[in-house]
Amino acid sequence: MHPSSKMQLQDKQLIRQLREEFQLRRLLPNLTMGLVATIIDAIYAISFAALIFSGVLSPYASTGIGLALLSVAITSIVIALTSSLSGMLTSLQEAPTAIVALTASQIVTQMPAASISETLFTVMAAIVLINLLTGIFCFVFGRLKLGNFPRFIPYPVVGGFLAGTGWLLTQGAISLMTDFPLDMAHLPQLFQPNHLIQWLPGLGFAILVLLILRRYSHALIMPGLILSAIALFYLILAVTHTSIATARTSGLFLDPFPEGGLWQPLPLSGFLQTNWQAIGAQTGQILTVPLITVLAVLLKATGIELATKQDLDLNCELQAAGAANLASGLAGGLIIGFQSLSLSTLSYAKIGIKSRMVGLFKALLCILLLFAGGAIISYFPKPVLGGMLLFLGLDYLVEWLYDAWFKLPKIDYLMVVLILMVIGAVGLLEGVAVGLVVAIVLFVINYSQVKVTKHVLSGATYPSHAARSWQQRRFLQTEGNQIYILELQGFLFFGTANKLVEQIRLRLRQLPSVKSVVLSFQAVTGLDSSAVLSFSKLQQVAQQQQFDLVFTNVSPTIQRQLQQGNCLQERFCQLFPDLDRGIEWCENQILEEIPQRRRRALPLALQLDELFPNADYIPVFMDYLEELTVEAGQVLFQSGDAAHALYLIETGEVTVLLQLESGQTHRIQSLGAGNLVGETDFFSQALYQTSAIVNQPSALYCLSQTALQQLQQDHLEVAAMFQQFVIRWVSERLSSTYKEITDLLK
Repeated sequence: MHPSSKMQLQDKQLIRQLREEFQLRRLLPNLTMGLVATIIDAIYAISFAALIFSGVLSPYASTGIGLALLSVAITSIVIALTSSLSGMLTSLQEAPTAIVALTASQIVTQMPAASISETLFTVMAAIVLINLLTGIFCFVFGRLKLGNFPRFIPYPVVGGFLAGTGWLLTQGAISLMTDFPLDMAHLPQLFQPNHLIQWLPGLGFAILVLLILRRYSHALIMPGLILSAIALFYLILAVTHTSIATARTSGLFLDPFPEGGLWQPLPLSGFLQTNWQAIGAQTGQILTVPLITVLAVLLKATGIELATKQDLDLNCELQAAGAANLASGLAGGLIIGFQSLSLSTLSYAKIGIKSRMVGLFKALLCILLLFAGGAIISYFPKPVLGGMLLFLGLDYLVEWLYDAWFKLPKIDYLMVVLILMVIGAVGLLEGVAVGLVVAIVLFVINYSQVKVTKHVLSGATYPSHAARSWQQRRFLQTEGNQIYILELQGFLFFGTANKLVEQIRLRLRQLPSVKSVVLSFQAVTGLDSSAVLSFSKLQQVAQQQQFDLVFTNVSPTIQRQLQQGNCLQERFCQLFPDLDRGIEWCENQILEEIPQRRRRALPLALQLDELFPNADYIPVFMDYLEELTVEAGQVLFQSGDAAHALYLIETGEVTVLLQLESGQTHRIQSLGAGNLVGETDFFSQALYQTSAIVNQPSALYCLSQTALQQLQQDHLEVAAMFQQFVIRWVSERLSSTYKEITDLLK
């Protein structure tokens, strides 16, 4: 298609979509949902701005509210256009706001001698910096597809942080309503009659909202409660004949806003007064906001996935939130905002609005409020604003101090309480740091209780796949307990590695005949220096008690660590690429003890002594066998061939292979002198399930189906005795397999 024609087609599609959006059947629900979302977010914007611009900065509360509404508008536009879910709505977030408010108050405390202008621009510079860092952090996280990384933060630490956030919001709400901080010094002042009327109605409103929303979940409840509370406030003023001026003097309203609306951008030149040293002292808290925001975005996005039953691109949502807050920061926005679980669920899942226009309508209404709503907001009761903040704080505290008691293990619950106490007594970062340290300690303790051994096996039940004669296998089944096999797992450190050493020592006390300890590292993810020390001690035990340490499946990194710790001395330690070869080496050490006459290969006629109790049967049976001399590399049969014969190995070696679907082969077993090949498929008269290839020049004897039938006709007793031998042979192999499976399932 010609480029101009393609553009014309796209323009037509866009015009068609716009026409559909502005049809009454779609326009009315979009506007309604946009209005509801605007009311809720505007209330939060006013509350959060008043929280940040309190105390010394309260004269600039109107500026703060305007910048908060600007944040709402910008984040709504960006996320509405870039989210992976059409109809995604945003909201300002309380957890980052609590940290921002704490940062602002501490900056004010650090600058007691500074002018109010210098303090204001220092606080604003810190807020803009937080917004920009948060935006960049979220965007880069999403761009690098690291959306799952923050999920590794321990859940109790997140809970403790949120409980601490609830406490900070509670403190901020009381301070907003009373104009003094909530601490031990001001506690008596809090209960004076003139201050009780400032915060007690807000507390009652917060508790009422909390109780109702814990029982009912409709999103229209919140706007209804807010409007009802405002109406009740003015009704009480009318009944008590209290004028608005008197109520304002009593601290029940925000200070009057200057004329000209809420849009009062600060001059850029004022930022030259910024005290960067005061901002630098808050580096820890400033850097906490981006991390908490990333975690919150992912949690909210996951919740939206479940509520809307739609798959979201988590990395896309991170990038959308990052771009939104970056744009808000560049424009001077005040508060962090991103995807809203409640509003998005109401809009998409409950009402069925799947249009990006609803977010744009919300932004438009916020902009109208920004330029024309100052006079209205100045008459907004502080008990309602403070009550909203207090509700958010109490909601967090109830969830993590009451609900968590019934949901979390008691050790996790105590960690949440500990973090909350440290946050309340010392600070936010200190509380999170203590929580992380405790979580790490508990993880180490719990992980040390995990079994370091995935499987504990014996050479008697877990033989190698090496070629062995009938007599050798019998001997290894009897003496295989001399081989102690341990398949290790996980990350090895002092706690788990020391338990391994003690486990081996206990085994040696119970079974002193152990000659080899085989350690498989296939499922080991790594080890630390303390674990290397434990393996060094294990090597000393091997020297003292005269057994061999066999290391298998050791990665290059772990091998280098063991070598640096001098744990692989050749005299007592052996290193093999896989477990099978390690067990094979141990079996060879045991077989070395067999007298030479028992170890050498015997002619087939002598090997059949155990098969036929009557020596006269042996030459009769061998008359029906075909003698074969086979060169290395020759294929005896392949998977899928008709099972026309079985083979008896006199000398040499044959490997049985399993053909995989990928086209590759897997070695099942290598068979040596005295073994049968293909007997199972031969007697079931099915197709060969495996393939067999000769590894070295070998002498074999072949029994065909035709020969077996002839033997049964001519010498039924000899044929029956051979079949009994095969049944016993297969039964012993199955018994060995069952023992191996039993050991693996322990």
